[in-house]
Amino acid sequence: MFSVNTNAGAFAALQNLNATGRSLETTQSRVNTGLKVASARDDAATYSIAQNMRGDVAGFRAVGNSLSRAQSELDVAIAGAEAISDLLIQMKEKAVAAKDDGIDDASKDALNADYQQLMEQITSISENATFNGKNLLTGDTLSAITDSTGTSGGTITSSGNTLTTSSLGLADTSIGAGGGSYTFNSVGSSITGFSFKAYIQGNNFPEAYSTIFNEIFEAEGWISSGQDVVTDLIDAGVDPASVDSTLLQWFNSGDTGWTIQNSINIGTIAETGEYAIQGGDVLAAGPGGGDPDAAVDAVEAAISTVNDVLSNLGSTSNRLAIQQQFAGRLSDSLDVGIGNLVDADMARESANLQAFQTKQQLGLQALGIANQSPQSVLSLFR
Repeated sequence: MFSVNTNAGAFAALQNLNATGRSLETTQSRVNTGLKVASARDDAATYSIAQNMRGDVAGFRAVGNSLSRAQSELDVAIAGAEAISDLLIQMKEKAVAAKDDGIDDASKDALNADYQQLMEQITSISENATFNGKNLLTGDTLSAITDSTGTSGGTITSSGNTLTTSSLGLADTSIGAGGGSYTFNSVGSSITGFSFKAYIQGNNFPEAYSTIFNEIFEAEGWISSGQDVVTDLIDAGVDPASVDSTLLQWFNSGDTGWTIQNSINIGTIAETGEYAIQGGDVLAAGPGGGDPDAAVDAVEAAISTVNDVLSNLGSTSNRLAIQQQFAGRLSDSLDVGIGNLVDADMARESANLQAFQTKQQLGLQALGIANQSPQSVLSLFR
């Protein structure tokens, strides 16, 4: 049938050309994005599955960050504990050396000076072993997430340890020779009719020293039996910032209120409780001397404690490393799984691109030929 109104061949060629164009557009999108499923319009079910898996991958990235942070906290703590362990070994060496009866008192005091400096360094290290505001050597607790959903059960925790001279039982140890005596208050007769008290800065005054002063005061009749004269400076209304932390100050009360009568360095007071009255001055035997045997025992116990802490920190560090490897591999596996679902086969898409471009060109030619068909009707009217 010849018709100038309807060209079925052109319609068919146009439909085929449009189909080829749509296929070519899809192939070009896959080539540009590398994805065969780039949106829900491409494949709603596959896209939904891939999005869920991408959420899991994002969760594991957060897990990796948490594990890395915890690992850094542990690295700092381990470095600090190892340094403390090395210092304890040096302290043991000096304490053992002080047990030698063949060295003089001056040498023992020199050893003790080094011993005390090493002890102070331990506290300095433990207080500064901080990462991201966490210090595992002063009692902070380590925590890292291991589950991509962040559930409370998916965590690695490790209780912190306090590695200070006090917690290690070293604070009161000494290996010096000591000897001599110290005047710690001039009394004379000025105390008559006055209330007499002793105050210290803070609440860390050694109990043994408090006992000494109470015994002296009771023996001289300055206080009643059982009365405690050692209290906190804050209770007396004295500004702690104005008083050296190593000083103990004695106050007497008169019409004008409390006034300082004398001050002493509490580090020079003997723990023996020995005292004497001489020329109106109260004397304490001191500085008391050290005990190398007790110091060696304390240092050995501290070394054992630090070794236990290092073992715990090392085990936790190894666990974190294993968890990091697992989380990394699991994340990689999820990435591969997502790729299997949504990635385009670029070799196939390259071949399709060539084919659809050729088909498009052929379709254009076919449409052109079909559009020329109505012109054949003109030959009927010649």
